[in-house]
Amino acid sequence: MLSSLASLVLLLCTGAQAQNISQRICGTGPLTESLNSLHQALYDGRNHSLYARKAAKSQELVVETFFHFVSTEAQASSYDNSLLAEIIANQSGVLNAAYAPANITFDIQPYTFTINDTWATDSADADMKAALHRGSYSTLNVYFQTSLSTVPAGSLSNSPATTILGYCSLPESVTYQACRSCAPIAYPPDEYTSDGCNILASTMPNGAEDGYNEGKTTVHEVGHWFGLYHPFEGNTCDPSSTGDFIADTPQESTSTNGCPAGKDSCLSDPGLDPIHNYMDYSADACYTSFTPDQMIRMNSVYQSMRQQY
Repeated sequence: MLSSLASLVLLLCTGAQAQNISQRICGTGPLTESLNSLHQALYDGRNHSLYARKAAKSQELVVETFFHFVSTEAQASSYDNSLLAEIIANQSGVLNAAYAPANITFDIQPYTFTINDTWATDSADADMKAALHRGSYSTLNVYFQTSLSTVPAGSLSNSPATTILGYCSLPESVTYQACRSCAPIAYPPDEYTSDGCNILASTMPNGAEDGYNEGKTTVHEVGHWFGLYHPFEGNTCDPSSTGDFIADTPQESTSTNGCPAGKDSCLSDPGLDPIHNYMDYSADACYTSFTPDQMIRMNSVYQSMRQQY
């Protein structure tokens, strides 16, 4: 009999066809005005000694989280209940380990398993999320799709569909004012059922995507759900650029492919490119951490734009 780990590897390698990924491409976007404004305010008001104190005393964030596994009919027979549960558990472990230094914990709820050829390819994203989404705007919903292929509207429309490993909703304002002096009113929940993350299932731990199969695509994309941008935002070395609005990520003018030691795309700026940062485009094995400012920013954005809704 195959060992549990060997069974898991066989399951993922046969159950989902590899997309022959040559470089990570994230489909998250476009940036939202309300999030940009919050980032600018936090960036302008930054104080590093205060940041250090806040990091030490940061309130733990416990995020209710739902994983939805969506398969085509042809691939569904590869996923029996026990092995699917192990895949989900492994992905949960990777996600929680990556965010533990930020004092963020994901409270993983019982997962759903859906067989739907259309939903598995994200061809009817709104319909899928209207049916499967759980919780409120503070709740994380992650959809692992066996044949994720299409580029989400408004993002990388010129990229080959097979290069997209995942995408997430960036935080945006979910309130409105009926009049200038009126208190903000939250939109009804059905207005934001589209919120969440879409992930190619074969990027989960021991999946079929060589170089991108340690479960860290989910870590990267969930960083966007918390409001983080790519460290190469703007693709420039211009010192006047705010880039990702994070003070301690070195400026980077190009995304990273693989794990090139010593990469430095902005020679005039201090520090090498942040190739080990979860928000770059590096291979999974290269990813190791968020910066202290990124960790504080995720907490700040969540508390400002998600926690109370």
